[in-house]
Amino acid sequence: MDTGVGVGSEAHRRPARAHLWPVLPLAAAAWWLGGALPWILDGLGARSPRNWPYDVATGSATDGYISLLPFTTARLGLLLTITLVGGGLAALATLWVRPRAGRRLRVAVLAALGALTSGAYTIAQSAGATRQLGSDFDRDDRVIVGVLAVAVLGTVVGLVLGLLVALGGPVLRALAAAPLAVALGSWVSAVVVALLGLQRSLGLLQWSSVVVGVAAGLALAGLGLRPARRLVAWLAVLVLLSVCAAGQTAFSYLASYLRPRSGLPDGLRDHVEASRDVFVAALSPANQAWGVHLVAIAVGLLGSLVLWRRPRTPSSPGTARPAPGPTTRHTTSPVQDRHAGATTS
Repeated sequence: MDTGVGVGSEAHRRPARAHLWPVLPLAAAAWWLGGALPWILDGLGARSPRNWPYDVATGSATDGYISLLPFTTARLGLLLTITLVGGGLAALATLWVRPRAGRRLRVAVLAALGALTSGAYTIAQSAGATRQLGSDFDRDDRVIVGVLAVAVLGTVVGLVLGLLVALGGPVLRALAAAPLAVALGSWVSAVVVALLGLQRSLGLLQWSSVVVGVAAGLALAGLGLRPARRLVAWLAVLVLLSVCAAGQTAFSYLASYLRPRSGLPDGLRDHVEASRDVFVAALSPANQAWGVHLVAIAVGLLGSLVLWRRPRTPSSPGTARPAPGPTTRHTTSPVQDRHAGATTS
């Protein structure tokens, strides 16, 4: 006789995962608390002397100024990393809702609204704080517009990639994970520097490439090796790793010249052309981080083997049930089942 033990707890858990509205606040929190974690650990700029807008002797900015995002050209690479990773983490809020037909679009819209709301507020606050308290160069309207474009573009691209990873098919998931893996390596490095300081973290920063390789390898493991045409997708993921890493190097090179007394704005075209040359040079075989590819392939093969050997559990409602044993009794008379719907106390 079924006494109903455990039914109450299961009944309470089920409605919590059935609601869609928690996806929005979870995505908003993940975008900033997760993506901007390196900047939060660094004190939001309040203890960074590089962001002091005025002379300390004036007493106007003895502790710097608070900005929710690193909205300066000196931290442009960190800003791009934060927005990309934040978008990817915000998309993970869709995992709160159990997959069900007809819900993917609504869940994706809620995650996008949460991430964009959080991004809009933090970007507006950071731009306003920099406009009022930043250096003369960072307060320039042309500079603020450029930094704003980087923040918005990074947020949108990170969110789209994250949604593809969370809701897309195996091939799209693996391809979208490659750029996020490159950004994740920089994000982990920034977290280590914020926690330990630059000098103490130099020995650990070299392991950031391993983080990229492991993240890409997990994406390859989810892709699998069957059918054989999946190997083409494996190659595409590895190529994307190289392209995104080269783009990251070229962007860092360009950002290093976005500073006072660097010939701006007249020399901006020359800096862009030089960064393009850096991008092409970074794609050459001599400058490839082959170790990252080897780590990704090794993790992908190991993960594929584990997933292949894992026993599959029937999940479809039409799965055949095992035949009843000899002790199973079948009730054919409705008279004997007349109390089946009664509630026992």
